[in-house]
Amino acid sequence: MAGALLGVAVALVISLEWWLVGRWVENKRPRLRPLRPLFYGVAAGLAAIDTALWTFSGEKVSQTALAVWGPIGLCTLIALGTFAACWVFLSAARAALRGKLWRWLPLIPLLLGAGAVGMWLDLTRYVMLYQRVHTLVELASTLCFGAAIALLLLAVVRRERRSTAVLDALGVVALLWTATIALTPGVRLWIDEKLRHVWLEEAYVGRMLWRFQVAEAFLSDPAGWRGLAVSRIERLRQRYGLKDVSLDPRYKQPLNEPPEVFEQLTTLRGGQRRYDIIVYYVDTLRQDVASDRTLMPNAAAFADTALDFTRAYSTGSDTLRSLPSLTGGNYDPGLTRPNDLLRVARRTDYESVLVIAKSASEFLGKLRPQFHFDRRIAIQDYPDDQQVWGYGAQQPTAKEIVDSGLAALRQKRTRPLFLWLFNFDQHNWAQLDGSYLDEAAKRHGVPDEAPLNWRYRVTAHALDEQFGRLVRELEKEKRLDSTIVLFVSDHGEALGRDGFWVHSVFLWESLIRVPLRLKVPGLPPRRIDDKVSLVDVAPTLARFMDPMASTSGYQGEDLLVHLLPQKPPRRHPLLLQAASKDVLVRVGLIDPVEDYKLVLSLEASFPELYDLRAEDPDAVTVTRQKPERTLAALQKLVRSPVFPRSADDFEVRDTKEQKAFAAGKALPAEAFEP
Repeated sequence: MAGALLGVAVALVISLEWWLVGRWVENKRPRLRPLRPLFYGVAAGLAAIDTALWTFSGEKVSQTALAVWGPIGLCTLIALGTFAACWVFLSAARAALRGKLWRWLPLIPLLLGAGAVGMWLDLTRYVMLYQRVHTLVELASTLCFGAAIALLLLAVVRRERRSTAVLDALGVVALLWTATIALTPGVRLWIDEKLRHVWLEEAYVGRMLWRFQVAEAFLSDPAGWRGLAVSRIERLRQRYGLKDVSLDPRYKQPLNEPPEVFEQLTTLRGGQRRYDIIVYYVDTLRQDVASDRTLMPNAAAFADTALDFTRAYSTGSDTLRSLPSLTGGNYDPGLTRPNDLLRVARRTDYESVLVIAKSASEFLGKLRPQFHFDRRIAIQDYPDDQQVWGYGAQQPTAKEIVDSGLAALRQKRTRPLFLWLFNFDQHNWAQLDGSYLDEAAKRHGVPDEAPLNWRYRVTAHALDEQFGRLVRELEKEKRLDSTIVLFVSDHGEALGRDGFWVHSVFLWESLIRVPLRLKVPGLPPRRIDDKVSLVDVAPTLARFMDPMASTSGYQGEDLLVHLLPQKPPRRHPLLLQAASKDVLVRVGLIDPVEDYKLVLSLEASFPELYDLRAEDPDAVTVTRQKPERTLAALQKLVRSPVFPRSADDFEVRDTKEQKAFAAGKALPAEAFEP
């Protein structure tokens, strides 16, 4: 259907050009034939204006001369390229109509090759580019294929006139099939079901289905059109008979343990004693790597002395979905509550210090200004003359972060310390300086050939070396008797799974399983295999700062309940979110007791159930084998906080902090209290 619609659009443009320019030039003014490709060049340049303006609308670019000349240059380049391509094509078409296509035969494989290369790049190499760039590449590739086929058809018609009737008949069949799809909902649903596997990888090959879905949703109710996102929710409700998708009120209830449980937890914490707290936070560290004694021996040895939660899950597959849940204890990344860890630290007179790589500091300062400490130490990780946003920093910072952290610990203080060491080297594994990695690999004996990417493995080993140094210094200075140490990550990394190398978008185990190890003075080490979540960290650490801290808004559990003889059942399932370019594309649910994970693709409106006991849980779905379990999990998911109920829920809402930052204002923390 999409091909037919594109064909109609191309035919209309060609017909317009022929009536305005072509028939006059070809019949009366051959010397003015360049006007025909000029028409197409101007049309392409004008059509590209919106994309060109958007391309050069970035915050930094908009402040330079590129904001003016960039769009003009891009439109001009597209216009000139279209002009040249159409000139060559029209010359070949004239030759084909004269029966002399043989002179232009090399053009046909060249066009086919150009189209194939464009599609290959679009679908396998530049998968996560912006939608407009994908559309541009797709259109160029399609037109290359179309031009090659058109030349062949012209040659066939020129040599065999009877073939025209055959082509007309094929056109009628295509038209009827297009009309059938457009007018018959049952056919569309059948196609949707047959292409379920495509929806699960929509970042690769499902973009055409996405456009088809836009057209279908709009045409079904133009007057009541509320956007594609809402139409997808409606499609899901109708497909699975979901009558109630409102938020379950139990998620709004505070964490209130029975009195005997609360007393036991208070005893485990040592009563009213206040400890220094160190969070050794590693961005983009997978659980399997953190547990590998050959790659991270110090982290593994630390797990032997701590509470090692071996089945800890992040709340999302990127930092902006997971970090707010870790500090806030709830699943809403756009809401900062009064009992967020950093606010509890401020209220309880803790001195909060953040040591962080500069590129990460700038990223979070813009997109997560609520991650605010009394003192922030930013470690340079890229040259001053370079611009970095999220990715691209090549200078390692693990050693300097530990050095600065130890210096903060050793300063004379009258208040307990809440120290957050934000390690970003693992996030930058692909960009880190090669000579640094070569030296680290040689020093630690990291082999070239082994599972997972070499750069990622070397980075993990080098970072582990610094964590080991931190722990040894704490032991040497006898601080472990008065310090809580948390070793944790926010999410993992795909490292080439299904051609996907980074994080976000998906909810694979490699992206959401994270290390979570908590060492508390006086508590014996224990390996805990129950499933836990990063939302459990805030209610655990907050009550070390203030034993009577409010638990209102916490949707996680106190991690220390796993040490009790009679552990209370978990209130809520573990919830998951995944975004693509900051737009929610997947939500998920993990049963705290049964080993099943439900993943809902919001773009496809299809739930997928995975068996966590399988060797590769994400390889094969068991949705069709377990329909009742799938539907039961889906009904829980749609009543959870991560399920979007309006178009606004698909994006993290701007908070007062973010708006203030964008306006260049610095508001006091009290201004953000609800």
